[in-house]
Parts: sequence; C-alpha cells; structure tokens
Amino acid sequence: MRDIRADLRERLQAIARDRAGLDQMEAGIKELLRIEDRREFIASGNGNGTHVDEGGTPLKRFILTVLRHSKQPLTVGDLKVAAAQGGYDFGEKSPGRVLHWALVGMAQGGIVEKKEDNKWHLKEDRK
Repeated sequence: MRDIRADLRERLQAIARDRAGLDQMEAGIKELLRIEDRREFIASGNGNGTHVDEGGTPLKRFILTVLRHSKQPLTVGDLKVAAAQGGYDFGEKSPGRVLHWALVGMAQGGIVEKKEDNKWHLKEDRK
C-alpha cells in the first residue's frame, strides 16, 4: 500500500495557501464595503449642503420614517430604541454614533433640525 502522508501534507499546505488568499480577498472586500458605506453615508448625509433624493440609504429612510411617525422630536437614544425594536442591523458599528452622524448629515442637507434639548425633528417643510 502506498504512503499518502506526503500527499496529505501537500494538500494541507495548499489549503493553507488558499485560506490565506481567501483571507486577503475577504479583507479586500470588507475594505471596499467600508469605503462604499462611507461614500453612501456622505451622499445620504449630503455633506455639501445640496438637497438629495428622499429615498437615500436604508438608514436615512428609516430615520425619516421614524421621525415622520413620531408626535414629538426624538433623541438619538429614542432612535436607537426604535432601531432595536425594528430589527435595524448596524453590524459591528455603534448604533448611537451611526445615527448621530446620519442626523448631522441630514441636518446639513436641510432635512432635519436639532433642537436645544438634543432632540431631532423634521424641518417644517419636510413633514
């Protein structure tokens, strides 16, 4: 009977090389997603002060929906609770931070306003 241990070791080495290549590909794809998320956030946040499409990102649509259905202005904490109840997935990101910066971008775009009590509401012309 032939000794196949050398073949098995060679196959294990090939698997390790493949795994390393897959890890690199995974890291690259994750980085591309991070870049795209950031680009989408900037576009939806409308950092240049011009009006953007009401559709926007899923996060923007979520925030608009919650604010439109609320009878009063909401804090970031209120939005975090609504997101948790609605099953909104922030992945590994901090929900409070993501919501805050999305609101800041939306404020720069003239969509929402922050009141002195740290509560956010839709601008009157957006309701």
